[in-house]
Amino acid sequence: MSGVLVLGASGHGKVVVDILLCQGVEVRGFLDDDPTTWGKTCLGLPVLGSIELYADYHPEGLALGIGDNEARRRVVQRLGSRAEGLWCDAIHPRATVATSVQLGQGVVIACAAVVNPDSAIGNYVIINTAATIDHDCAIGDYAHLAPGAHLSGGVRVGEGTLIGVGGVVAPGKAVGAWCVVGAGGVVVRDTPDRVIAKGVPARW
Repeated sequence: MSGVLVLGASGHGKVVVDILLCQGVEVRGFLDDDPTTWGKTCLGLPVLGSIELYADYHPEGLALGIGDNEARRRVVQRLGSRAEGLWCDAIHPRATVATSVQLGQGVVIACAAVVNPDSAIGNYVIINTAATIDHDCAIGDYAHLAPGAHLSGGVRVGEGTLIGVGGVVAPGKAVGAWCVVGAGGVVVRDTPDRVIAKGVPARW
């Protein structure tokens, strides 16, 4: 069966479907582990069942529609080598991605996002609506830049970290792994791993 399956029939899943359709990609439907969604439709597409059933549909690709970083990681690890080669990127046609950017697999880049030259984006990363990444940044696997987040040049963001809505990281600073930068937070110094940083300037 042709088409891409989107894993996660959530709000973020809707965004991913819209991006894929704007790219001209055929979307077969959703898979979701919540049984209350099965048999329903989302954006006019069916929720076909649990994520474990993906192979039954012989999809051309899989796209991650899961916004939560840890939940996204669990799904990728659960499917493991069985899904190797199926993960596809969803990049909105109205996003700007420099030609020198290194992109991992399973990346989502939403409308009006900007990724500037010589940045490296890890696997299964979300760069959400109107988020910007300046030159020479490095974004770890499973990270998520929420809508309107902004990274200055040379920033490092660790694996699994969430930069919240409107969050800002100053030039050359590093945000550790599995951190949360709260909405509107401004990071002006390096943060350790696994902290919640919030405020202006951000404290943890």
